[in-house]
Amino acid sequence: MSPAVRTILALLGLTGAGILLASALIFGGLDRLRLRVVEANIDFVLTQLRDSIEANVSLGLPLQDLRVVQDLLERSRIGNPSLLAVEVFSPAGISLFNTDRGSIGEEITSTWREGVRHAGNADRWRVEEFGNLIVGQAIRNDFGEPVGYVAVTVAGPMEQSPVASIIVASGWRLAIVLPLCLLGVGIVVWSMLRWRSREIMDVTARLVMQAPTPAATPPVDKDLVSLADQVGAAVDTAVNELDQTTATVLKLDDDSMKDRLRDAAA
Repeated sequence: MSPAVRTILALLGLTGAGILLASALIFGGLDRLRLRVVEANIDFVLTQLRDSIEANVSLGLPLQDLRVVQDLLERSRIGNPSLLAVEVFSPAGISLFNTDRGSIGEEITSTWREGVRHAGNADRWRVEEFGNLIVGQAIRNDFGEPVGYVAVTVAGPMEQSPVASIIVASGWRLAIVLPLCLLGVGIVVWSMLRWRSREIMDVTARLVMQAPTPAATPPVDKDLVSLADQVGAAVDTAVNELDQTTATVLKLDDDSMKDRLRDAAA
């Protein structure tokens, strides 16, 4: 694998990781913002209903006799499509008013009772039941005593997994945006590497053109080779004759020296 290809792949990997990280942060923030908006809407509806009902209770009428409460619940349900149901029930757990009119007069579930009991003196309570979120608030009279409760039901739990929310929200968007971004980055990097390597290739070509051409080896003449062989043989012959002559001279000198020594001894 060439260095250019490795560089492009490394940059594509860094770009993809950066896009995934940025999308996780962005969509995670948007998901948290959506949850806050829904919670703020629930809080607004509950506060508005409680204030309106408590204003009527303060007139001295029993809660179950306030027929205007049913109209308040219906208008709240119509103005907020995200609400599945709005209900007002007594401290004994009997439904007094409900957007689902068929449930009026029925007892609330044990889950709701547990939520009210665990809330204690707190006004706000919340439970999850059948995959829905129920948020309730106490309705108090002028003496601070609870005369009933108002509850709203919304679809799905509010605190869902952030990872699942991010995957659902950003999955199809990343499937379109990520390949396009990687393709764009790959083209840009390839063009830059191509442009930079062109300068290096031009310099290399100029250096090759300016390099000295090695001298051509002259052809070998066969006659010169034969003559060189003959000269070498003649030199060898002359050296051998010189060696023989030297040996003969040395032998004559040795014989003459022996004769003189004998004459001197006699």
